[in-house]
Amino acid sequence: MDNMDEGLLKLTNHKDHPTNKAYKVFFFYKEEQSVYFKEMLEKNSIFYEFGIDENNQRKVFLFGIRKSDNAQVLEINYTTLGKFRDPFIRQKWAQYTVILLGIIIIIFSVFSYFKNQ
Repeated sequence: MDNMDEGLLKLTNHKDHPTNKAYKVFFFYKEEQSVYFKEMLEKNSIFYEFGIDENNQRKVFLFGIRKSDNAQVLEINYTTLGKFRDPFIRQKWAQYTVILLGIIIIIFSVFSYFKNQ
């Protein structure tokens, strides 16, 4: 499992198992995510195999899950990723700036509409 780099875009954190096609491998780079994911698997009585691998000088937490549990595990996976995701815009001032610019654009659009009637 030493090649878990998912590429530049990093769209998913799961792939088919390289040697056992009945399993899917879910992987996390943050230990807190893997701990939460593991807790949720155990809470839902889902069988898994666990391992830790080194990838580019960092740890990768690996979970082997049966594909028959895929629908339920995908929901747990998305919940886990959502719980620990970073905000798109981290600074509050930048968030408010984007909102303010959106409001200004809407106001100008409305004024332009009525002016051209």
